[in-house]
Amino acid sequence: MNTTALPQDITDKLQALRDAHTAHDKNYQALTDVVAGIARCHQQKKDTEVDSHEAESQWRTLFRKLRGEMTPELQAQHHNRIAKRELAKEFDGLIEEMELDKMQLHLNCGGTAPKVVAAHEAALTAFANHAMRQAVDALSTTLINPDVIKVCTLAVQAYGVYGDNPMKTIEQHLLKTLQGHILAAIAQQNIDHPVLNDIGLTIPEETGVLPELQESPARRMSLATELKEKRHRMQQKGAKS
Repeated sequence: MNTTALPQDITDKLQALRDAHTAHDKNYQALTDVVAGIARCHQQKKDTEVDSHEAESQWRTLFRKLRGEMTPELQAQHHNRIAKRELAKEFDGLIEEMELDKMQLHLNCGGTAPKVVAAHEAALTAFANHAMRQAVDALSTTLINPDVIKVCTLAVQAYGVYGDNPMKTIEQHLLKTLQGHILAAIAQQNIDHPVLNDIGLTIPEETGVLPELQESPARRMSLATELKEKRHRMQQKGAKS
């Protein structure tokens, strides 16, 4: 099949599939980055808390040793322990914010992933229909010859004596024979087609989608409202601090 002469509707559907992939890949990559960021922040918070406990212990040991005299060294350790304690708290706020981002991106993926599947089905079906139109055109020029017409005419006359629909009987005979030849021929073919490679012969995985949300529009709406409210409260809290 000549890929440079594809009908416009297939070209449009291929572009729609690429656009759908691009939009979804952007959401899923952002989700992947946020999940990795949350894991990193949890580890950094844990490390900071360990450092904070060590700094607290060192400061208290030196505080007692110096009998409370605020030497430059003691003051430096004091600022260090406070900084580490505050840093651990900052990680809590950052993780909370990133968790909201993660859930929002799950919602976004829930919107873009089905569009990829729909665009994939549309492109694949359009390509298959195009291939079949070409097959039918080829068959009509090779199979429908005067000899075939002659014998079919004879069969119609004969079947019509006792049958109500002689053409249906002929169609069944021809289809059975043709199907056998096609299946045998297909079994010997292994065609690598660039358009099919571009579309893909597997249903796209709906990455980043949470099934419990996808199955319930009400839960999606509720989560979207909840995320909006939480962001608003965080903004107000940030403005006051």
